[in-house]
Amino acid sequence: MVDESMASPGSILDILLQSFKSGEGTERLLNHLVIISMDPQAFEYCSSLHPYCIHPSIFPRPIMTTPDHNLFTWTRNDVLYEVIRLGYNIIFTDADVLWLRSPFINFHAASELTISCSDGQSGSDLQDGGIFFLKASENSLEFFKYWKLTKFLHPNNPAEESLCTTVSVMQDAVSRYSFDVQLANTSSFGDFCQLNMNTLREAYTIQANCCDDLKSKVHDLRIVLDDWIRFRKRASEGNALDKMDLRWPQKCSIRNYT
Repeated sequence: MVDESMASPGSILDILLQSFKSGEGTERLLNHLVIISMDPQAFEYCSSLHPYCIHPSIFPRPIMTTPDHNLFTWTRNDVLYEVIRLGYNIIFTDADVLWLRSPFINFHAASELTISCSDGQSGSDLQDGGIFFLKASENSLEFFKYWKLTKFLHPNNPAEESLCTTVSVMQDAVSRYSFDVQLANTSSFGDFCQLNMNTLREAYTIQANCCDDLKSKVHDLRIVLDDWIRFRKRASEGNALDKMDLRWPQKCSIRNYT
């Protein structure tokens, strides 16, 4: 999902698409990538780069928002609901995620949700890795129906930014609807909050979280992408095991670094 600030020349969207083209086994996935453009400017720019750009207004159910709700979060939830209602499994990725390798091996086909969760920047909320797998099933559909109902009954409650936090605080509903959640290894889905020297060797995706502004994200993600391309070149030359110091994050903060 992108708006005008994320979809313009030199933006997050450019880096996301380039990561698919530069990753291991990821370029073919561009044929299955749908980008939700939140405004006309984002749609126009997205359409100039990618064949599958849509606006959420194409979905039959209205997007319910108030000034107290996070538009991106609730639009995402409505889109997820519509996709699984149609019977399609979905991999959702935030726009500030680099795809280094195809992540399918990490997803549990028998579970409704596969997601990587770690401590958030504040130390209280759970942080997801910016990517998750959602299975289309009756259990998933009933869970999301309940989630949408709670939004309708309690419109002034703040939207949960993190799906990890959502399933944590809604454990009763998770159990009631047998919404099976599998936690993926955090080292497989890297992020700026918690990094290690093996990130490029181990991670399938890397998210630019723990970052305060888009300019900083774009700056640091470009460095990550450059390092990844360098790493792949060294690997092809048989030098992948040579030490390669991480040059990032520079403008984004780091919570833990080992």
